[in-house]
Amino acid sequence: MPGRNEPRGASQTPEEIQTQAVTLPAHPRSDIALVLSGGGARGAYEAGVMHYLRTRLPKELAESPLFHIYCGTSVGAINCAFLASTVADPLYQGVRLRALWRDLRDTDIYRTDAHALAGFLIRSGYFTATNFLGLYRLIERELGAVRSFPFRGILDTTPFVHFLRRNIHWREIHRNIARGQLAAVTVTATHMMSGRTVVFVEKQESLEFRIDDSVPIFGPISAKHILGSAAVPVIFPLIRIGHEYFGDGSLRQNTPLQPAVQLGASRILIVSLQRLPPPRDGNPPALPLSPAEPTLGDISGQLLNSLFLDKLDVDLQQLRRNNYLLGDLETVFGAEALERLNAYRRTLNRPGLRIPPLRRIRSFAIRPSSDIGAIAAKHLRRVLRENPVLSPVQRFFQKVMEGSPDESNDFVSYLLFDRGYLEELIDLGYADAERDHEHLLRFLTT
Repeated sequence: MPGRNEPRGASQTPEEIQTQAVTLPAHPRSDIALVLSGGGARGAYEAGVMHYLRTRLPKELAESPLFHIYCGTSVGAINCAFLASTVADPLYQGVRLRALWRDLRDTDIYRTDAHALAGFLIRSGYFTATNFLGLYRLIERELGAVRSFPFRGILDTTPFVHFLRRNIHWREIHRNIARGQLAAVTVTATHMMSGRTVVFVEKQESLEFRIDDSVPIFGPISAKHILGSAAVPVIFPLIRIGHEYFGDGSLRQNTPLQPAVQLGASRILIVSLQRLPPPRDGNPPALPLSPAEPTLGDISGQLLNSLFLDKLDVDLQQLRRNNYLLGDLETVFGAEALERLNAYRRTLNRPGLRIPPLRRIRSFAIRPSSDIGAIAAKHLRRVLRENPVLSPVQRFFQKVMEGSPDESNDFVSYLLFDRGYLEELIDLGYADAERDHEHLLRFLTT
């Protein structure tokens, strides 16, 4: 793969991370967080990265806890929940997560049979007729009171509920936190009535969570929180937790970097599911020439790309700016300048108002080196060739692909759960982590 030997995805310059021999610490750091992004089926890439970390890093590091804080959104929240439940067995953690993704099928996530499709058409058609076309009163006048069929989502995700219950041992998350093997787990979702970001937090009592614009809800993490975080509006049903409804956390926070900062992490390893954009030469990028009218697949892909819009670069730039500012402060005013400044900030604390200390936070991001949309399009064409009888969902994907460029289809990349496609994403994540091997060692051990 081109550019494989060029390290990419780190927030540090090559001068900041040397590729010399690494001395492993006697005790792994407990303030390192893992942040996993949302992106549907693209989450297989995260499994490939974790598989590399647990099988190819030096044994002392690979078999250590590595991370004590896990923060995820949408599919990243699913992976984080599994990782948090298996921290006691690091090798199993990496190998099993890879196996789960390799064997995952669309039937484990949503119903694909004709009965499910017919049910969707009946419910959505009735909902549209009664609510948007004003026929509800006419039906009531002719037939009396009728049962309402609220629109919940295009796909029936009942199988996904059973998948989560089978494969994630929720009690182990609570036990790992009680034993001190795990400091915290966060799951980011969107409160659908207000549009506010909500962070579900399960943590050790002594660990502080600094409040900001998001709304924290403390308590044990469960399958419902994961379902809410992954509920892409319109496509998947919204999830009711308590008396409120929640949807995909990617609407506001696709890469949940902020919860890791709020929990006090000083190092944050990020796995993003968006390819790093090419470097700009100072000129505005040219628009691609496409005289044809956009197809359903093009429009749907752009809608999902907007949902999973990654503000990671802005967040990382802010972290770097903060680190440079603190470094300049110590250069100008001496090595103890930051300590003196934080001592002063503590004097400003008042009941109900706590001024947080300033600190350096190092970050490292691993991103796909290939276009995942192109990978998805390639495998969908293979699926369509190899299967003479297609499921309703496969036929829908076929319609989505019609008229789209052969090179890429982002819409399909989020919803295609095909073994060949998932295996290639796993291999890509593994290869990209291998590409950054020396950088990862320096980041995790220095």
